[in-house]
Amino acid sequence: MSQAERKHKDEAETKPNKVIPYQVGYGKPPAEHRFKKGQSGNPKGRMKGSKNKPKIDIGHGMRAAEEYLRLEAYRPVTLREDGELIELPAIQAVFRAMGVAALKGNRFAQKTLAELVTGLEQRDADARFELFGNAIDYKHNWSREIERCEKNGLPVPEPLPHPDDIIVDPGNGGVRILGPQTVEQKAHFDEAMARRLEAQEAVSYFAQKYRRARSAASKAQCLEEWDWEQRMFDIINDAMTGRYKMELEDRSYHSDASRVGEAMKEFEADRKRPKAKQQWDDYVGI
Repeated sequence: MSQAERKHKDEAETKPNKVIPYQVGYGKPPAEHRFKKGQSGNPKGRMKGSKNKPKIDIGHGMRAAEEYLRLEAYRPVTLREDGELIELPAIQAVFRAMGVAALKGNRFAQKTLAELVTGLEQRDADARFELFGNAIDYKHNWSREIERCEKNGLPVPEPLPHPDDIIVDPGNGGVRILGPQTVEQKAHFDEAMARRLEAQEAVSYFAQKYRRARSAASKAQCLEEWDWEQRMFDIINDAMTGRYKMELEDRSYHSDASRVGEAMKEFEADRKRPKAKQQWDDYVGI
């Protein structure tokens, strides 16, 4: 280090630091109003009534305009009707205004509304007709395949839904499916049917024990178990549809015993109670 550099360094070390005054202004609040370290700048949180802005993906290939259109179409709006304030999706408010205008004689509104309604009805009819045709083909083809396998001693397929579970109504073109439609539903369905079979076996077992019991205490205990398993059977059986229903053997007609068609209603009422007060917590549902 040269003599000049050493002299400059010594002067800098011995010279007192100059204090630069803090300039209060835009972006520089007074010290008493500055955020303290470790303290949130918004301790009260988000303002009441504020909402998160919807996040729309506007990346490549995304149809952002369609998403914005949906947001606007279903955005709730408030309007006055018959002296009262009501809230409707924006698109429904538009249709309502069009209907009011049509009733007042606006020919453009009348024509537009009629075209919208008839077009909607036609699309619904086309969709029902297509569904009905597909259901007929599916039911026919799988029924033939199952029959072929049974006739030739081949493994019988188990399609989902099963063709016997598809109910078609040529009168109105309706299609109903009274059985499981997915692998997950089928597994849950099989579990429920296995539990129902266990309930049937238990009902018959306790019915016999009740008839053979000699003491009042033994009879009361057997009757309690009998009624419990019968109720389990009825809950599951009530939830079954079509060809899956069964008739319980050795049914109890005791005053506290469950009745066909009533057990599921009692179960649904039980499920509305707090979890700790529910009676049927071990039920296998459908």
